[in-house]
Amino acid sequence: MEQLGQEDPKSGQRLLVAMVVMMALLAVWSWFYKPAAPPAGTPATQGVAATATPAMTPAEEAPKGEAPKGQAEAVAQAVAGEAESSVELSNADLALTFSSRGGVLTKAILKHYAYAGQPDDLVSPLSTQADKYPLAVVTGDEAYDREVAAALFHVEQTSGQGGAKSVTFDWSDGKGNAVHKALTLDTKGYLLDLTVSAVKDGKALSPVPLAWGPGFAGLEKSQAENRYFLQEYVGLEEGGSFKKVTRSKVKADNPMVTDTYGTKGPLGWAAITNNYFAAAFWPDSPMPWVRVVTEHLSEDAQKIHPADSDITLVVGFPGKGRLFLGPKAWDILKEMGGNFTRLTNWGWLGPLCAVLLWGLKWLYSGVGNYGVAILLLTLIIKVAFFPLTQRSMVKMKEMGDSMKRLKPQVDRIKSKYKKIGRDMATRQKMNEEMMALYQREGVNPLGGMSGCLPLLIQMPIFFALFDLLPKAIELRGAPFFGWIQDLSVKDPYYVTPILMGVTMAASTLMTSTQTLEGAQKAMMWLMPVMFTWFCLWAPAGLTLYWLANNVLTIGQQTLINRQAAAKQAEIQKSRKSTPKGPSRPSHA
Repeated sequence: MEQLGQEDPKSGQRLLVAMVVMMALLAVWSWFYKPAAPPAGTPATQGVAATATPAMTPAEEAPKGEAPKGQAEAVAQAVAGEAESSVELSNADLALTFSSRGGVLTKAILKHYAYAGQPDDLVSPLSTQADKYPLAVVTGDEAYDREVAAALFHVEQTSGQGGAKSVTFDWSDGKGNAVHKALTLDTKGYLLDLTVSAVKDGKALSPVPLAWGPGFAGLEKSQAENRYFLQEYVGLEEGGSFKKVTRSKVKADNPMVTDTYGTKGPLGWAAITNNYFAAAFWPDSPMPWVRVVTEHLSEDAQKIHPADSDITLVVGFPGKGRLFLGPKAWDILKEMGGNFTRLTNWGWLGPLCAVLLWGLKWLYSGVGNYGVAILLLTLIIKVAFFPLTQRSMVKMKEMGDSMKRLKPQVDRIKSKYKKIGRDMATRQKMNEEMMALYQREGVNPLGGMSGCLPLLIQMPIFFALFDLLPKAIELRGAPFFGWIQDLSVKDPYYVTPILMGVTMAASTLMTSTQTLEGAQKAMMWLMPVMFTWFCLWAPAGLTLYWLANNVLTIGQQTLINRQAAAKQAEIQKSRKSTPKGPSRPSHA
């Protein structure tokens, strides 16, 4: 078979002539049979090829005040969809639903997370009520924003290499306004590639203001009443540092407050988040500004979102980047790098919390129950710190016993000086006589303080668990046994908090509190009451840890008390068996 332009030396000439003739015929045909232009506002056919809608490049690539070349062509013609439709984009972890009206996100389902039998949706029910959805373009120009929100976008879905799926949304009114959005989702994971550009009155918007809100995910009444549950807030990276932005104070007569960020340095990313999940805008280049809008909620809105206000995050998105929609799991955020791990809200003890969480998950892999894993983790921590706590508790016990033995003499000294008044001179003499007593008996009244120092070493562990357990997504919906079916919320019958208070009081009783008087003694007994009150609403996982720690402390204190009693009995026995003086010599 001959190949044109190779075996036949004249085939190339014939091919060139044929192409010229065909081009001439096409030109004549298009001149006499040119199709009429569609009326302004007539939607384009949904199924047209991608070439019919020129791709829009990011606005930042255009000269200031001018639309990019591809956008200029798109703006010159009306581009729209025929009817409103839903578009799905999913992988192994996410199921996203978009609407062609406005090109917005209407559902963001996390496939591996559910609560009360319902899958977690990062789009708040407030969006449906207010008809405002994530990824909307919000410029502040009400006419433009309203037109974009009501527009039917031309939609195209494609599949790329490796199974990645993409969806593009394009719209133009043919009068100088246009919007382009493109999202690509890999076969797994919680990151999407996001490209967006917009033209307003013939001028490119740079950056493009994108919103997430109102609100974030669903909010149950029990969560709203839980002081340990973090309702929606914004986390962002400004000037290389993490910043947490909570809701501003609003009320009916001041229903909306807008706070702007970006003056202290470039914004690497911004996320709207709650206790467990986050939606983070992560552009390729820094954002110039981010706005956090706090809005007062009406009574009707509070019925579906039981809070007095909500947050809308508006970012100045510079064209290209990524969008994270997923759980605030440490390993996922760690892999993303930067300050993303700060979204866990674990504070400066974040790395220690991560280690404890790793241990908790490792134990869970063996026992299959996070409640049992918490008990085992508590035991491991107790054993690891046993040498330190043992020394501390023994010193405190010895100090308490010594003070108890000297208490009658101390009381006599106090009674003696109480009769002659309590001026400064008298107080000084009383203190001198008491110190002389302690010195004579070999007792250091501050010696018990040295026993407290080893306890301070393990305090970071306690604080880390206090931060970790209420916020760890692994405990969300995790049952223990019986009435405790969710370790992330309070004990419904307050059994564990009450037991925690009882065991804390028992531990206090087992220590030598006889030497404490007045306010000191009252404070000692007030602590179990205060902690019981705090734990009434604390997540059951945290209360379970505290209860287990108290039980182990009681066991350790029992062992110390028995050892101290045995030692004291041995001392008393040796005193009785020791002769009071030398025996008299016998006389012959």
